[in-house]
Amino acid sequence: MLPCLLVGVGLLLTACGGAKNRVAGENNAVPGRDKELYEQASQKARKGRYDEARLLYNVVITTYADSEYLPLAKLAIADSFYLEGGTSNLEQSIGGYKDFAQYFPTHPKVCDVKHKIAHALMRQMGAYNRDASKAKQAEFQLKAALQSCQTAQVRPSIERDLKDVQQVLGLHELDVARFYINTRQAYKAGESRLRDIINQYPFFSYYDESLYLLGVSLIEQEQPEEAAEYFTKLVRDFPNSEFSKPGRSYLEKLGKALPTPANDDPPPVRPSFIGKFSLILGNNGLDISRDGVLLSKSGEEKEDKDAKARPSDVNSSTGTRAVRASTKINLDTPQLTTEGATPPPASNVPEGQDEKGRKKESTKKKGDQ
Repeated sequence: MLPCLLVGVGLLLTACGGAKNRVAGENNAVPGRDKELYEQASQKARKGRYDEARLLYNVVITTYADSEYLPLAKLAIADSFYLEGGTSNLEQSIGGYKDFAQYFPTHPKVCDVKHKIAHALMRQMGAYNRDASKAKQAEFQLKAALQSCQTAQVRPSIERDLKDVQQVLGLHELDVARFYINTRQAYKAGESRLRDIINQYPFFSYYDESLYLLGVSLIEQEQPEEAAEYFTKLVRDFPNSEFSKPGRSYLEKLGKALPTPANDDPPPVRPSFIGKFSLILGNNGLDISRDGVLLSKSGEEKEDKDAKARPSDVNSSTGTRAVRASTKINLDTPQLTTEGATPPPASNVPEGQDEKGRKKESTKKKGDQ
């Protein structure tokens, strides 16, 4: 009886040991296995099974330290969050993209990644008359991407997106300035907002109105000489604007010579009534791709032979930290977009409140009344 028992225990231990070795063997690096795992993960991602895909991508990351599929796996994880959408997933994608850009600064896809960070922020932008923190972060990211991607093919798209985001920011600042000037007669407060528009958003479609209102606010503050400069710029650069005629009237009252028009351009194009209503509802008219850098919303993977690169060839530091698909990215840790640059802090204005001082005075700028 005892010999039989000992034999049984021995067989059990042998079986357990064999199972343990098989499990351990699955995590051993096998030549060619990284490609197989990556393709399996991509197949699941194409079917929308993002959680399963992230687990397989993570096996590539943790097992094959210098595989050419490791950077792609990191990028695909961030893409999967971007494709899922929603505030939480978009924030996760931002963390993943920034992690990729930090660890692989010379990767062929790094400029596309920096652009995609801005897209994730742009997708979270609300109506122009609400909290503008996401729009400001998107503007910061687009400017950083332009600075570091001077010769990239994606540069024209980044420039276009920057103009679109600045249009929304310009509307936000102008909305606040109108409130201060027209409702509160707080001309100093309106002046600071208008100066920001004129100095920062040269392609803003309401640039002419901003010049006019700034001139009016300076007149009300008894600064006629500086006011005349803005009225002159208005009449010279926007001769067919609806604000050009009242601008000329101010110049005549101030005894200033009327400037010669610099062009015969038509009046600036404004949103229609329906367009304005749509903007108020939060439809900013932004053309934002719902596709990731590698993965598309339609379930297809973008083919790019130049996207493969070994971590040792595109990594600025030794070693590569694993991105575990089962662990959420720490969104409280500041992430770098370009070397030495950190994004501006998010606004403290709660969602659904504006910056007009009606409910929360802490949103006023220095000099607001």
